[in-house]
Amino acid sequence: MPNTRNRPTDEQLLCAARAVIAEVGADRATMDMVAERGGTTRVTLYAHFRSRDALIDKVIQRELDVFTSWMVAAYDESEDMPHGARARHAVEALFGYARDHPDGFRVLFGHRDATTDPGRRLHEVLVPRIADRLRANYAARGAEIGAGAETLASLLLGMSLDVAYRAVVVGGADLDRACELAVTATFAVLRDVSPVQLEALSAHSE
Repeated sequence: MPNTRNRPTDEQLLCAARAVIAEVGADRATMDMVAERGGTTRVTLYAHFRSRDALIDKVIQRELDVFTSWMVAAYDESEDMPHGARARHAVEALFGYARDHPDGFRVLFGHRDATTDPGRRLHEVLVPRIADRLRANYAARGAEIGAGAETLASLLLGMSLDVAYRAVVVGGADLDRACELAVTATFAVLRDVSPVQLEALSAHSE
């Protein structure tokens, strides 16, 4: 019977690939780099994942799944909180992911010139959830904002992601201070964007 004791698992190889992609980007990551990081060979990588592109896609999809599950859990946890506390909790959860999964964050957002944009896929999953919350919040104030909720949700998510990106990838800034900046900006947008503005967006899209 062949000895499989020292063979790397898919999980170990994906972690090695994640570290390489976080460091150099998906476009520049090679099977040789991943093999060296994982203490294995190119032959083993091809046996597990068939091709470099398949490996890259697997890593990106795995990190997307982790991030979206993390954020959806945060939304669920805050469902019964007041509106302001829910907004803060969501922003803090995003920065909590960036703090606890820095390589995963860099895989998803660290190299924005990549052909495939994971951020777009992330928006497709999270924006509808945020928009539903915004519609409920504004409905409680007597305003129906319709399609404007998606615009506002995308703005809020993109703003927090950009602040986190600049803290984690660009400048190495303190994440707690960056988080507070994102929270402050979120509250400012929610305070100053009026239902009338959002209703106008909704009317224009109909």
